[in-house]
Amino acid sequence: MAGDLRSLIDMADAAHNKRMIKSALKSFTRSCGFERFAYLQKEGLEIRTFNSYPEEWQAIYLGGKYSRIDPVITEAKRRMKTFCWTADDWPVRGTSELKRFRDQAIEHGIRSGVTIPIEGSFGSKMMLTFASSEKKADNSKLQNAQEAMHAVLAVHYRLIITAATTVLTPKQLLSQREAMCLMWAAKGKKADVTADLMGISPRTVQHYLDSARRKLEAETLPQLIAIAKDRGLV
Repeated sequence: MAGDLRSLIDMADAAHNKRMIKSALKSFTRSCGFERFAYLQKEGLEIRTFNSYPEEWQAIYLGGKYSRIDPVITEAKRRMKTFCWTADDWPVRGTSELKRFRDQAIEHGIRSGVTIPIEGSFGSKMMLTFASSEKKADNSKLQNAQEAMHAVLAVHYRLIITAATTVLTPKQLLSQREAMCLMWAAKGKKADVTADLMGISPRTVQHYLDSARRKLEAETLPQLIAIAKDRGLV
């Protein structure tokens, strides 16, 4: 896998849009013996995904809010280490929602695979899944845990970089402390909670948020968070 991983990292680093990242991941997926990939980031109830699954399946998955019952996500959160799975092993009965989910997944070519979960920043979870339509996928090329984690991180950070496409003037660049306070505020944390998390005073937290608000020309905290999200800062 080492040569394929090196190629993925090089291609991801050279990518300047999501189309190029997807192309790099598709090549890596095929070289590992799989058909499709799905990168997913979960922060609380919010799900962000970047994948090569059929569009019809994506619509069904998101529309049915299947992340609530997806056995792959449940297992990834529980184990937080690389694991293999097959839809045929999912415990289903009768006409349950999980049975419907399994049947629809298999129908759209998602029957087995390997998932690599990683603990992200600010309590988020990231996972990269390689899927196959076969009853049992060959995971022999994804058994090196460290290399698998490198693949996830290469994709994760390149997606962050390509998302931040807005050009900022030097005056608008946030300091590390301003960015951290803003990140926690975007996750709904009050100043006193953020202060405890960062080991500073609530007054200092407010100072950093006020500074960020001036730099991004926001009138209120909600507007600051909205601007920061639009510009890929959080």
